[in-house]
Formats: sequence, C-alpha cells, structure tokens
Amino acid sequence: MSRKVHNAVAHALNPNESLQKILAEVEPRFVLQPGVEELLLDMASDFVASVTEASGRLAKHRRSTHVEGKDVQLVLDKNYGISVAAKKKLHVLSQKAKPAKTSVHTHRIAMKRKALAALQTQRKKAKH
Repeated sequence: MSRKVHNAVAHALNPNESLQKILAEVEPRFVLQPGVEELLLDMASDFVASVTEASGRLAKHRRSTHVEGKDVQLVLDKNYGISVAAKKKLHVLSQKAKPAKTSVHTHRIAMKRKALAALQTQRKKAKH
C-alpha cells in the first residue's frame, strides 16, 4: 500500500476525533495507551485499504470504471465474513428460484421409483 493512500485513509478514519474519545463514549473508565491507539488506527487503515483495493480489482474484472456497493459487499462477505445488511440486496449469487413441481413431474418420479423398486426386488430374487 502506498504511503499516500495510507495517510489518506488514516486521516479519513481520524479527522478530529481520537479513538480515546470514541472509547470514552462506550466506557468512560477505559483508557487506551498511545501505542494501542496507533496500532488500531494502522489496522483500520490497512483494512480499509485492503477492501478498497480488492473492490477495485473486482470492478475492473467486471470491466467497470466504478466501484459499486456490490463490489464492496462481495469483498467483505467473501474475504472477511462480514455480511452487510441492506434494504436491497446489491449482489445475489446463484439464488435462482426453483420451478414448481407439476403433477406430471411428480407422477413421472413416482413411476420411476416404482420401476426401480421392482427391478431391485427382481435382482434380490435372482440372487437367492
């Protein structure tokens, strides 16, 4: 990751508010040591850069010049196991509705099963 991207991501993650202020909102008694705060910011920066980079590659793979929400959603889901809830699903993979079974289809399956059972019975009788 380039230093320019790293700095831009770090700035976006920490514009005017430190992690200590965020932690104080959650639990006022806890205090982050300076090294821990820096480590967490670096990890967050690396995470954002990694997701952005992978999303860009995915957009390029589908021959687009724009990264879309479905690119980011797929990267988060497949690479990190993070499911992003959305009102509208942005990317659906192979979730085709199965056609309804008709009575003709059900009848054919029943006839095949009956014929198969009869064949197995004949084979058992032939062995004995």
